Amino acid sequence: MQTNRLFSFFRNEKSAPYLWILFHLTIPLVLLISVFIFGPVGINTSLFDMLPQSSKAKSVMEADKILGERNGREAVILCAAEDFSKAKQGAAFFYEKFKNSKDIESMTLFFDSSVIDEFYRYLFDYRFMIASDETLNLLESGGAQEIAYDALAGAFGVFNFFPLDNIEKDPFLLAERRISGFLNSTLLAGAMTLKDDVIYAEKDGINYVLIRMTLSLGSTSVQAGKNAVAKIYTAASEIKIENKEIEFYFSGIPFHSYESSSGAQMEISVISSITLALILLLFIFVFRSPSPVIASIAAIGISIAMAACAALLVFREIHIITFVFGTTLIGTCVDYSVHFFVHWKKNNLFLNGAQIRSHIIKNITMSFISTQICFIVFFFAPFVILKQFAVFSIIGLASSYLTFFCIYPRLKVKRISAAIQIESAKEEEEFTINNANQTNLKHKSVFMILDILNSLWQKKYFRPVLLIVFIITIGLVLVFNSSNVRIKNDISSLYTMSEFLLESEKRAAQVLDYGSPGWYFIVSGSTINETLENEEKLTLRLQEEIDKGNMGSFLSTTVFVPSQEKQTRIYSAMQNLLPLSPIQFEYLGFPPDTSDNYENEFKSAFNICLPDDAPSQFGISNLWIGKSGGRYYSCVMPLNPKDESIFRSLAGDFENVHFMNKAKDISADMDTITRTMLLLFLIAYIIVSVIIFKVFPLRDSIKICSVPLLLVMSAAAVLAANNIPIGFFSAAALVLVFGLSLDYIFFMTGIKGKEERKITFLGVTLSFLTTLLSFGALSLSSFMPVHLFGLTVCAGLGAAFISSIILQSREKSENQSNSG
Repeated sequence: MQTNRLFSFFRNEKSAPYLWILFHLTIPLVLLISVFIFGPVGINTSLFDMLPQSSKAKSVMEADKILGERNGREAVILCAAEDFSKAKQGAAFFYEKFKNSKDIESMTLFFDSSVIDEFYRYLFDYRFMIASDETLNLLESGGAQEIAYDALAGAFGVFNFFPLDNIEKDPFLLAERRISGFLNSTLLAGAMTLKDDVIYAEKDGINYVLIRMTLSLGSTSVQAGKNAVAKIYTAASEIKIENKEIEFYFSGIPFHSYESSSGAQMEISVISSITLALILLLFIFVFRSPSPVIASIAAIGISIAMAACAALLVFREIHIITFVFGTTLIGTCVDYSVHFFVHWKKNNLFLNGAQIRSHIIKNITMSFISTQICFIVFFFAPFVILKQFAVFSIIGLASSYLTFFCIYPRLKVKRISAAIQIESAKEEEEFTINNANQTNLKHKSVFMILDILNSLWQKKYFRPVLLIVFIITIGLVLVFNSSNVRIKNDISSLYTMSEFLLESEKRAAQVLDYGSPGWYFIVSGSTINETLENEEKLTLRLQEEIDKGNMGSFLSTTVFVPSQEKQTRIYSAMQNLLPLSPIQFEYLGFPPDTSDNYENEFKSAFNICLPDDAPSQFGISNLWIGKSGGRYYSCVMPLNPKDESIFRSLAGDFENVHFMNKAKDISADMDTITRTMLLLFLIAYIIVSVIIFKVFPLRDSIKICSVPLLLVMSAAAVLAANNIPIGFFSAAALVLVFGLSLDYIFFMTGIKGKEERKITFLGVTLSFLTTLLSFGALSLSSFMPVHLFGLTVCAGLGAAFISSIILQSREKSENQSNSG
């Protein structure tokens, strides 16, 4: 009883518009309310967030995310010129433009007295707690005298990093002794050195001056006027115009993120505009009336708006790539408009929109259900962008379905009288005969070919033979390219740098010579000190690998800030300098009581140093992650390592150490997700097949369910022929194209009558073309994931369309023969 009432409410022509209004007002209203309660929504433009996250422990990945977000705002700029003074001058001009900019959180160019003073204060305050392993070994092995001699040589030498103002409190120049190790262990160093208060390097006759900056959190908008990278490029161009000898090179994630996001923004506009324009032209050509065009545009626009509101409501932030995929909704949503308006325009049997809806409601609903099942499957994929795409598409498609169901039936249908129809048909037939006679001689061969094809199509054996040829062709392609039919993902192939940025990164790599391949360790502990202790255990093993020649060196927090245990050990070892202090002060020209004062100060100087105490210029901010989820984390970076397997295995020996090679790890995880997607595809196929066998006759059900198998084979053949393995985005496309492709065979099954066949074929063809236009545009994208997605869908849809034509019902074929 309740079900019948609900169904009656939906079918009631008076209540249907209210249902449409309720749906389309509720989502935006709830989104607006959520903004006031939960805060603003936004668009994510990060290049790296478009990739699935690693399958490592969630707590580790949260720490890695913090590290990635911080380092993702780090930018390095090299100002280059043959003359060092010109390079430094260009860097200084650049520094002046941004030193007070709100877009820049921090920026380092000059290592002048203020920076040196900060270094000195830190190293002086903790001179008894922090020392290099070399100094510690000397103190513990009887080499204290060597440290004293080195200090005297430095005190009477020409060059020192620090002034000698406090030498009576630091007669062994412990702060001076530590500074060189600090500079050699920072990401700023590499192959660069200090010269005239800036960090520089000379290579192949060119001088490079380094500028390092951290962009502020709000300076990564895709809008050129708000993006700091766009302003950086503009400033560099202005300086180059005034100084022809200067060149700038850029390195860092912000530049790649800007390039990819701005490219995505442009592609969204181009893809959407071209797709919409072509679909409109196609509609105008077919319908010769503004009503279908206006209604279709309105339906598409409303559907996409609802889709975006729903995705923002659920996720609060959606990735820009979701919109790129979401443009495919244009081709999907317009299918409902196509099938309605071909009958609205061409089928004279129906006098109003409600009759048209009743005639096609079964196929439209089955199409809607099957496609929604595929989108629901996407929601269970272990990848947030596919979840976003699922919500985006589910709501967008529901909006289009409601527009078809509730609004289109209210459109007036203009019909001409039967007498006028007959007269018009006669005139059209006479015109066709005359035109054919006039062009028969010129195009006789063309008509002969068409007649032969038409006669072949009427024969019962022709379509089975054509189907067999189609299957054999696909099979041969798969056999000859069998080695390319494999599951494989490689994220390095998903993004291609522009020539400009590629040259910048190459030059920066040559000059900076960091030696980091992108591998690193994440170390954890329940306290700060435990994390530092765990890191020191790891670095001891890394030192063994250095001795074996398996790596060059490493960067770690404990290079700058040792654990509490080690600081205590260093402090104890420093006592070995106290017996040498009287003679040391005598050599330096101080009175005898200075030694007593020094000893008293030493006894009161025990003060444990923490990572937050170290100056940021040391580069510790790139290594110390800090607290996340109740634990503390740090990063250790091996430099110039040789064999990844050694370090991956090494991490397995420690409970709180995790090896990260994100490119390889994510690629492997994407392989697993790809297999999951294919399993989801199988699940969706089984669910939809059960529904089909419940709704359609057995013979038709078998034909319908065979179409997905043919499209999978065809898509795999196209990918294999192009030497493209089945990857994550291809698998996702197969799930989607499965839902879309069933539309064609639904409508091409069980059609009766010549006129209905012509109208249905026109609707299916238009549906195929509009969807093909949407995904065909994606296949031209420079984003490899989008390209693969579009290419796979195009191949699958093409196969589905061809299969649907071949697998028409026998009743339809007989009708064709009779009409012939």
